Amino acid sequence: MNSRIRITLTVAASLLALTACSQASPSTENVPIRLVDAQETTTTPITTPTTSPTSTVDTAAAEQAAAAAAAAKAEADAKAKADAAAKSAAAKAKAAAEAKAKAAAVKAKADAARATAAAKAKADAKAKAAAKAKAAAKAKADAAAQKAAAAAALANVYYANCTAVRAAGADPIYAGQPGYSRKLDRDGDGIACE
Repeated sequence: MNSRIRITLTVAASLLALTACSQASPSTENVPIRLVDAQETTTTPITTPTTSPTSTVDTAAAEQAAAAAAAAKAEADAKAKADAAAKSAAAKAKAAAEAKAKAAAVKAKADAARATAAAKAKADAKAKAAAKAKAAAKAKADAAAQKAAAAAALANVYYANCTAVRAAGADPIYAGQPGYSRKLDRDGDGIACE
């Protein structure tokens, strides 16, 4: 409760007390009260206030003022409660927004890491494919070179006679094959050393 409302309530209570005191007319009645002491008993008169018609009106006014003060206090309490609830809701909303921003940052970081990993994997796959293609091209070139060397070696094959052909295990030799010559083909049918 704020200080302005407290002051208002204190002033209203003081005014009510002063109004009640000034309007009441005291009367004295003797009511015996026994004070027991060691050896004596004493009677003391007690003053009790009596109410007059004007004090009843003042009492009603005091009750209205008290009701107004109570209503003001209730309103202030309700306002304080609403302010506290609003602050709590604002704090919760702020915490939720911060949590959402943090989650978004974590997600963005994970997405960036995933994208980097994907790019690296793609580059690695591309490099591996290029290396494989290069190795295949080299193997093909080596095979072609070996075939050409073998063909060149076979192209320079010369057999002196059919006995040399049979000794090399190359018989029969067909026309167009390395080592074929007309001299080894006696009948001229394209098959030498038959």
